[in-house]
Amino acid sequence: MSRNVRLPALLAGIALCGAAPTAWAQDSVKVTQARAYEGQFRPIQQASGGMGMRGSQRIFGNVKIVFRESTDRSKVTLMINTSLNQTEILQWSVNPGRCGSGSVPFMPIAQFQGIETSTNGRGELDIPEMQLAIPASSGAIHVNVYRGGTGLENVIACSNLKLMEDKK
Repeated sequence: MSRNVRLPALLAGIALCGAAPTAWAQDSVKVTQARAYEGQFRPIQQASGGMGMRGSQRIFGNVKIVFRESTDRSKVTLMINTSLNQTEILQWSVNPGRCGSGSVPFMPIAQFQGIETSTNGRGELDIPEMQLAIPASSGAIHVNVYRGGTGLENVIACSNLKLMEDKK
């Protein structure tokens, strides 16, 4: 075989070797999908002293959770403003169902980082990555914020989350 024939054959072989892995890589790479959930907090009425007396605090804020299926982890940003005038740690949880359903959280409440409120009643969380998996089949999802315990009677605010556009 002459040198002129071997060189084009060699170049064609190199080109094919380079093309095959690229095509294979595009077909086999799993695209990282994320689901973003967002919602606004609303106050929940709580017992306030006397028999059957119910009242609500001034509470507002928002929450956003972006769950990445490929890692079973979530990014959480949460902001809440309350009428509490003291530094306090509030608990929170992410639960299946709608506000008030009394459902069991996706993970134990003790594993959720507390929300520290300042003397002006504001609390924020910005957690770039936490181990929080939200099953795709969970349907409606809500976030509870608790004060003074972790029972349904201790919920001071709740947010029904909406599934936003898929993010990459």
